[in-house]
Amino acid sequence: MARDLPIKDIGTIKLIKEFYKKKDDNRGLLFFLIAINTGLKINEILELDVKDVKGKDFIVVKHCLAGIKKRIPLNDEIKDLIERVTAKTKKDSPLFVSIRGKRLERTALYNQFKDVCRELGLDEDISIASLRKTFGYHYYQASKDLSFLQWLFNQSTVISTMEYIDVNENLSSRFNMQFCL
Repeated sequence: MARDLPIKDIGTIKLIKEFYKKKDDNRGLLFFLIAINTGLKINEILELDVKDVKGKDFIVVKHCLAGIKKRIPLNDEIKDLIERVTAKTKKDSPLFVSIRGKRLERTALYNQFKDVCRELGLDEDISIASLRKTFGYHYYQASKDLSFLQWLFNQSTVISTMEYIDVNENLSSRFNMQFCL
């Protein structure tokens, strides 16, 4: 059974990006880049409209349960791709649409990404759910900031966040504590 692991290898991320570029699948590439660079949930990304991202430096999403607004920055590569993908698209249109012109659904996206992974011969433990975890893993490797990821992923404990991003560090080694009893 697949575990939906993060993509830890930068080479694999580059391989996926190149695959989308070779297939001239700018929307697939855009979804992939937003997912691995923002940590947003798949459904949050699929709910985006063109007006939410076009000409913007940030994506603003409202957490459905807590009602908290998250302001997520976009890098230049994503902003440039958004401009190309949405050049002839109405602002009130969904950013990601199916062949029929309707908002793309999670299951269709899941199947599309699984096909990409299969075609590239990637591990079965990589799926569409891996993309959010990929952001978390690489953010943690760069910053060691578990509290931000815990907040972003809306998780109750640091340990659950570490498990989610597949990090198995002994946190006690980061603290120099001595107890006298």
